[in-house]
Amino acid sequence: MKNVAEQTLKHLSPLIGLKLSIARRAADMRVLQFGMIREIENGGTVGEYALHIQCPWRIDGLERVVTGRGDLWEPLETGDDFDWESWDYETSENLQDHQIGKLLGGFGPITQSFVNETDYLIVEDIQVDDFGGAVILLSGGYRLTLFPFGSKGEDWRIFQPLKEDSHHFVISGGKVEE
Repeated sequence: MKNVAEQTLKHLSPLIGLKLSIARRAADMRVLQFGMIREIENGGTVGEYALHIQCPWRIDGLERVVTGRGDLWEPLETGDDFDWESWDYETSENLQDHQIGKLLGGFGPITQSFVNETDYLIVEDIQVDDFGGAVILLSGGYRLTLFPFGSKGEDWRIFQPLKEDSHHFVISGGKVEE
């Protein structure tokens, strides 16, 4: 059997040349879609590949962190009279969604998804490690880093949403889920 790094690289390599086209959330799971956007029956949209991320992650630019998992629990604005008791990342503005929106430049109100309206964020290369971690290098000087940090639980998965028999490649606890 191939090691974790070899399997991870094999399953992420099809992203090379594809644009990060859509970003959305399901609770605290970040969902990224890559490639051509297609409409589906219920009025939603998907890309050619879907990456569901539940472990720590971050998007870096040339000189700074653009956003990451921790920004989900940061309000967009606070002040002396900020009401932490009523703030909720699901129903209030959070820093992660705001930064993703700025990066991608578009928003689809029907699908509640951020849509990439830029000419960048095309996957240029993939780097992996032996514990299910990956760095996805994107055009424009950006990179998406996934770093599993526990010995149990799903970290991330990649699959083709419109392919009926699509295999879900899953990293759990820093190893390939069998």
